[in-house]
Amino acid sequence: MKTCPHINLDLDALPGISKIVCLDETESTQAVARELALEGTAERTLVLSEVQTGGRGRLGRDWESGPGGLYMTLLLKPETVLRFLPDLSVLSGEVVAETITALYGIKTRIKKPNDVYAYHPRRRKWLKISGVLTESSSINKEASWLLLGVGVNLNNVLKLGTAVSVKAITGAEVSREEFLREFFKDFWLRYSAWEYASQAKSS
Repeated sequence: MKTCPHINLDLDALPGISKIVCLDETESTQAVARELALEGTAERTLVLSEVQTGGRGRLGRDWESGPGGLYMTLLLKPETVLRFLPDLSVLSGEVVAETITALYGIKTRIKKPNDVYAYHPRRRKWLKISGVLTESSSINKEASWLLLGVGVNLNNVLKLGTAVSVKAITGAEVSREEFLREFFKDFWLRYSAWEYASQAKSS
């Protein structure tokens, strides 16, 4: 049994992942995954960290990454051309939103290209609950690898008034293992369909 101790994660129950790198703390999972990609690490490697000290969102914005949140980067090697890669960011945000709604009954919406917002019923406003960040390397206009970074506010305490966690809305601690299982179960179906469609469009 392969495990990720700080989130009690059994890899055998996590669909589609070939390798997992578990960290207690790192500057960013994206930076770790980038080094792994450059070293030729296998596709579908997942980097998880309990805390990020320098988490970044789109356009270099800070992303709060305290204990209790979910911070991950997935290494992918899609067989597609570069112009279809932005679609994967939106697709991934949709899967995050659908997973949050399915598991916790929270209303969500997408702010394209890469943010997920949740409705806080007591505060009566939409607040950021997740962000997606993609980064790619290409050879001859084809993607040689792609990093899919996802941050989800599950149980972490947030300082920013514009952000919210699942726990803050529901009042209960939630399982990161459960979120990961549900997320990847849907993600791989959507990813395969996206990869197939992009190949068809580019041929």
